[in-house]
Amino acid sequence: METFTKEEIRDIIISVVALIVIFAWKPFPNFGLNLGLIPYFTVIVIVAFLLHEMAHKWMARRFNMAASYKMWPQGILFGLIFMILGLKFVAPGAVVVHPYRFGRWGFRRPRPEVASGEMGLIALAGPAINLFSALVFSLFDGLLFNQLTFINAWLALFNLIPIPPLDGSKVLIWKPWIWMFCIAVALILVFI
Repeated sequence: METFTKEEIRDIIISVVALIVIFAWKPFPNFGLNLGLIPYFTVIVIVAFLLHEMAHKWMARRFNMAASYKMWPQGILFGLIFMILGLKFVAPGAVVVHPYRFGRWGFRRPRPEVASGEMGLIALAGPAINLFSALVFSLFDGLLFNQLTFINAWLALFNLIPIPPLDGSKVLIWKPWIWMFCIAVALILVFI
């Protein structure tokens, strides 16, 4: 079984490039792409966004579920429109988890319930990697490390909002105390 499909690789590349452009865009009155910031935001997007999405995929695969990254073209379009207006809106896509898959002999894994823990752990994987990254980067000085800390913490905080389809709704149903702990850590890291 292949790890990434061609469509998934395409969607990941398009999403990463779109995020880099959105972050590196200079707002009014100096419209344009700040080429000097592209390497800087490439590191940030790979560490914050890409690791978040891949953590969901890796955790789902650990539970023998099929998972793939799907680009959300409307989210990228909204991001580009808001970018021109000077706002940073980023929702380029998400990992879609298929709670069953068929093997060579027709084995079918049944759909897990959110309360069973599997979907809760899959949902927690993305924000958890962001919180861990933010904690590690907060130990270092410098603009890049400060940005990596803030963006990872902000991404975790946003994804932990308990509104479906965000990760927080699944984590809250699964283990409310874990959700409260993660929200508290994310808030502390965002507002430090």
